[in-house]
Amino acid sequence: MRNTSSTRGASAPPPAAQPRRVREVMRRDFIKISGQETLLEALELMRLARLRHLTVESEGVLVGILSYRDLQDALLARRDALAARDETGVEKTAAVEHLTGAPFSIAPDATLEEAAGRLERLRVGCLPVVERMEGGGLRVVGLLTETDLLRAAFATT
Repeated sequence: MRNTSSTRGASAPPPAAQPRRVREVMRRDFIKISGQETLLEALELMRLARLRHLTVESEGVLVGILSYRDLQDALLARRDALAARDETGVEKTAAVEHLTGAPFSIAPDATLEEAAGRLERLRVGCLPVVERMEGGGLRVVGLLTETDLLRAAFATT
């Protein structure tokens, strides 16, 4: 008697899904400002564009990130300090004075799981996506927000 075991119906295990990368979901079109722009200009820009974060760059290098919360805190502090003189000072105060310097960032090749973990641990709403330049500075190539991660997690194809 001949043994004719059939492999019909048996299949190889499916290949493991590759983890999705930050570069797949990051925003490539985002608004950035120079550190010399004023708090008032940053506030107007955030309101018009309905943004919560602005990257601050100098000659293409990441200097920091200005969040709407940073801006609110700075404006309230300025208001309190200048209330007696009936001035606001926001039209003259440079945004760079109130940004989060050396912001947390992430590389484009990081996984979305790593990015989500970093956002949660640091309790921030976005991460600049950066590549290291030859001189050691960080060049912003994208921006990853909580909304981007939610969209990626629940998008239907």
